[in-house]
Amino acid sequence: MAKKTLTLFLGKQDVRDFTELLTEEAQNRAQHPTTRVVEAPDFGDGARLYVFVAGQFTPRWLSDVRVHFDVPGQIVSSSAAALLLFRSAERVFATPFAHGWMYLDEHRFEGDFGLRAAINALDDSKLKRLERANLGDALRAVAQSPFQRGLTSFGLDDALDLIRKISGRTRDDANADSVTGSRSLKLTGEFGLGDLPELAAGALEYYESTAYQNTQFAILDSVMPVADRQLSDTLDDLAAASIRDGQEQFELGLPVGFADEAVSFKFIGPRKRGTHPDLLLRHYVVALGDRLPEIDAQTLKDHKISAQFDDDNRPAAKWSIRSALVGSLVHDNERYAANEGEWYRIEQGFKDAIEAGFNDLLEDWEAQPEPLRKIYTDERNFYEAEADYNARFAATHGYIMLDRELIQIPDVDRSGFESCDIFDIEGKRFIHLKKSSRRSSVLSHFFKQGANSARHFSMFADSWARLRELVVDRAGPEAGERFDAARASPQRWKVEFVIADTPRANGAFNIPFFSKVSLRDEIRNIRAMQYDAGLRFIPLQPDP
Repeated sequence: MAKKTLTLFLGKQDVRDFTELLTEEAQNRAQHPTTRVVEAPDFGDGARLYVFVAGQFTPRWLSDVRVHFDVPGQIVSSSAAALLLFRSAERVFATPFAHGWMYLDEHRFEGDFGLRAAINALDDSKLKRLERANLGDALRAVAQSPFQRGLTSFGLDDALDLIRKISGRTRDDANADSVTGSRSLKLTGEFGLGDLPELAAGALEYYESTAYQNTQFAILDSVMPVADRQLSDTLDDLAAASIRDGQEQFELGLPVGFADEAVSFKFIGPRKRGTHPDLLLRHYVVALGDRLPEIDAQTLKDHKISAQFDDDNRPAAKWSIRSALVGSLVHDNERYAANEGEWYRIEQGFKDAIEAGFNDLLEDWEAQPEPLRKIYTDERNFYEAEADYNARFAATHGYIMLDRELIQIPDVDRSGFESCDIFDIEGKRFIHLKKSSRRSSVLSHFFKQGANSARHFSMFADSWARLRELVVDRAGPEAGERFDAARASPQRWKVEFVIADTPRANGAFNIPFFSKVSLRDEIRNIRAMQYDAGLRFIPLQPDP
């Protein structure tokens, strides 16, 4: 028998009638005279086939082609698609043909069906393709292999690596030869359409199984993206209720890809006007005024944040309050986190371990440093530039400013790296300083920079010689002697991260959860290279 590929979607558990799976457009199209609806009570535990046929039309591209080419005769085309909806194992499934998937209501399907069924059906040593997103780097990537290989060989060993789609050979006991899983499950093997009910029942068993926890796929339980649209809408409603009720579960963050040059922020939607030097949820709540009890999930999508830049010729950047929410809540005994516009299910034990590690890393100041200065103009108020603050911080404490000074390693191509922002010779500290803690991707990159600097000093002896040259160039020969004395000291060097930020409403400092995961991983690397590590915050004064 020739191999065939079929696709399965799984309806939610409360779906009873086939029409519940159709979009409003599909339900309207079902009444059209060109649509064929066929009942098949003997297919599985009952089935219905919709065949959607469009009327004949002239292709749009034909008129452009005929400008240059003499195409004879009348040319018409038509398109057709189908949906097979059927019951098996007391659940409702859908199999589309052509573009039939466009007629499915995504809110009525299990969003993680394909992925979860696939990780249980696949042999984790025979993978072919992996599509993933890294929450720390804000990157999406596709890895493919001409041969079969194991999960870890794709580099997936980090809790921040989220599998979006996966393909490979199945285990020996599976009905299909290979599968691809994402929202839907695509099966390839020697079977026919009549085998669909049995294949669907087997896929449901894989979806409900926890066998993957004994394989390399167990890492997926730490963080799982919410693909279920209905659940995502419910979480949006709960987030709006949390803000309405004055709870402190969320803050506002900056979106992926947003540049750091913004100097002030304002809100579009609430009636209260004014700009702020930092982006805080409390400013949005104040701007809402007496409209706060009215906000819902749609309000969070409609209201916008506008970032203003120092360059008046540059247009303001805008994005929704919904996409800026950073925080977490509990729903049905599960922990869910919002980060840069998406929801994720977080395993509670994993979250507790990450939070404990973050709290253990925090250090107090012996003498609290001066915060960033606020600059006031007629139109806006904002904080001084990060580079200006670094220079003042270094000068005040007798440290050396090395911000944006690259060290090049001889005979190593593209080896330029920044050792740190501020260098404390006597304290043997590489200080990395960042303004604001509202962006997961930026903070994760910030932590990686600190670990990367430590790695270069561990690997290349010439890095220390180049650092000494920078120190002497910036602070004179006497600083070079102090540097030599520090290197001879048995005290360990320390990588210290400093974040200037406004305390949360409860007076504590915090960063997005996924940045804490990145921080944990980079601190492990730093300590493995025999460095000490720490994290401090410089408090900024919020607007009254």
